[in-house]
Amino acid sequence: MPTNPVGLIKIIDLGRMGYGEALRRQMEAHADVVAEKSLAIIFTVEHDPVLTMGKNSDLENLLFPRNFYQAQGVEIVDTERGGQITAHMPGQLVVYPILNMSRLKLSVREYINVLEDSVISTLSKYGVAAHRDSEHPGVWVGAEKICALGVRIKSRVSMHGLALNVNNELSLFEKIIPCGIKARGITNLLNLAKDCPSMETVRRDLLQEITSRLTP
Repeated sequence: MPTNPVGLIKIIDLGRMGYGEALRRQMEAHADVVAEKSLAIIFTVEHDPVLTMGKNSDLENLLFPRNFYQAQGVEIVDTERGGQITAHMPGQLVVYPILNMSRLKLSVREYINVLEDSVISTLSKYGVAAHRDSEHPGVWVGAEKICALGVRIKSRVSMHGLALNVNNELSLFEKIIPCGIKARGITNLLNLAKDCPSMETVRRDLLQEITSRLTP
């Protein structure tokens, strides 16, 4: 577990968990942070295969009927986060920071920068040069997305977060238009790093990068 410079951030690893149960845990944590019982709670999780639809999602980004995905054991969930459709599956590190934005003195733009910069710095440790894109949120390596972002701020407390592709199977992304962006690809750390680190190593490094940027 990384050193926590804030001292008041609770970090919880949910392991592998279905999306619905993880969302319930987020909502409970959100209520605690809104009530100022906690400054911040950060969940990490690997999800069972699921497609999540942002509040502005276009159904045309589903390339097949819903029952096609369901027959393959892939759940489809409508969410309140920003952004379009994305996919989650084992081997992808999902991070849900539930943060009191006011006490941490974060604007929405600053918060997005914290997430993107943390991922970029983490990937640099493994020899992967990643960057942000001025038109599309998330983290990119060339024209391929390696990390999706989708957040919601409610009562000045954040929900949802980021999904970093570590060693996940990418075929589900081929059955959608990820984030509604055509003519761009999806990649993962396994394809890019000379020696792909373990999920636990990536989790540790990414949490250290995120928490080091959060100072109340």
